[in-house]
Amino acid sequence: MLADLYILQKPRARAEGGGLVPLASRDELQKFFLTLNTASERSGSDVLYGPGIRIELPPMQDPVLQVTLTVTEDELFHILFFGTANEPRGRLLRATMERGWRFYDPVRSEYVPPYHDGDDDDDDRFSSLDDDDDD
Repeated sequence: MLADLYILQKPRARAEGGGLVPLASRDELQKFFLTLNTASERSGSDVLYGPGIRIELPPMQDPVLQVTLTVTEDELFHILFFGTANEPRGRLLRATMERGWRFYDPVRSEYVPPYHDGDDDDDDRFSSLDDDDDD
């Protein structure tokens, strides 16, 4: 089941001290989301709108540690995130995972898909979605 709200972040491995690594500069993030047809309605806005999503950048933070993603249309988000029968992962999920970014569901307190920290044996039970990154 999909959540209505995610926090997009880039976790640092526990062996490297844990915590978060910056996602990118504000400009780089805006350019990234533009490739997904997601942009602000006016210059200087911290809110970006796209197909099925609304992205909120933290005001005046550069580089950006995390952004809030709100699902505005379940059907469009499902395609963007999970893809279609011919595309096993959606464009948003593929593009973010390639950058090491992860979707955190604050209601369930878990990453979607589950995050596997390579130096931590207790999370080996997580799904194979994340394990495909190493190929």
